[in-house]
Amino acid sequence: MFSAAVLCLAVCAVSSLLRDNGDIRLALIVTTAAVLFSGAAEQLAGIRDLIKELLDKSGLDELYLKVIFKGLGICFISQISADCCRDSGQSALASQIELVGKLSMIAVSLPLFRAVIEITEALLI
Repeated sequence: MFSAAVLCLAVCAVSSLLRDNGDIRLALIVTTAAVLFSGAAEQLAGIRDLIKELLDKSGLDELYLKVIFKGLGICFISQISADCCRDSGQSALASQIELVGKLSMIAVSLPLFRAVIEITEALLI
């Protein structure tokens, strides 16, 4: 976290020096966001392993783990993309990215809704 904070502060300093050159500034910000996202994705591997271990012990379906990580990926990608669009002055495009992210979350979550309905049906019968 410390190295990510230092990187962001350095990019902010350089970005403020490049106020007149928007293209290079935007490329710097997008590149930094991609580097930070890849670093965060590496940390998710350990979390994924722990959740998978807990799911194996509980006997729950691996579907839940897949939905969790697909949802996290959708959230991260849509938030970073929307923020980059806002930084470049494209707030309408940022809103569209957020809308697509929300719709994608619904689509990814549908198997969970199905599982809840099946569990409820089994309990009622």
